[in-house]
Amino acid sequence: MTKTRSICASKTEGVTLDHAAGLYDILSPMMMLGAERRLHREVLSCLGLHNATSVLDIGCGTGTLTKDIFEAMSADRARWVVGIDAAEEMIRKANRKYTDRKGLQFDAVLAEDLPYPADTFDRIVSTFFFHHLNYKLKKSVMSEMWRTMRPGGTAIILDVDIPYSLWGRLCAYSGYWLFEQNEIKENIDGKLRTALMESEFAGNWDILSRRSGYLSIFELRKTIKGES
Repeated sequence: MTKTRSICASKTEGVTLDHAAGLYDILSPMMMLGAERRLHREVLSCLGLHNATSVLDIGCGTGTLTKDIFEAMSADRARWVVGIDAAEEMIRKANRKYTDRKGLQFDAVLAEDLPYPADTFDRIVSTFFFHHLNYKLKKSVMSEMWRTMRPGGTAIILDVDIPYSLWGRLCAYSGYWLFEQNEIKENIDGKLRTALMESEFAGNWDILSRRSGYLSIFELRKTIKGES
């Protein structure tokens, strides 16, 4: 069956999920076997939002984590949190869910061609997005993350990585076989790490933690000129 893609989604080579928007809030927690909220809490902790005023959430889906980021930031200062997704149906649903929060916005744009100026965001986050991208797009998105991140800013990526346990191999390869996505296999084979090593973030990224036998949380840093 052919999956319908929105106009924005049709402009990217990445896998998009317009067709899943209606059931995404039900299916996503199920696919993560109940671990999604716990992982989101860890991502929020890793972001270090106490001094952040602007955050970009790449591949935001229906905006659940984007909203959590907004609510975790200090209300004593202006907050601007942007969730983006190429799947326009996801963005429409996010806007319907969270219409009453000033400073929280959702845009249907391509992660590899962000419409925001250089040095815009204090923090950038991406959860379960990079396994939808082929290797070329992985590198393109990382370049856009570097460009739009302010010097001294950080990014957090949570995604499929090289499995490190039998359970992790089962989960990772089950996803690859079920969805028939070579992009997932690239992450299993370590291509996400290779893309980081070949990006502007080379030498300025670490794995903060590993979860579920096949997931990693990466921290990427845009160092201030003169810092090592």
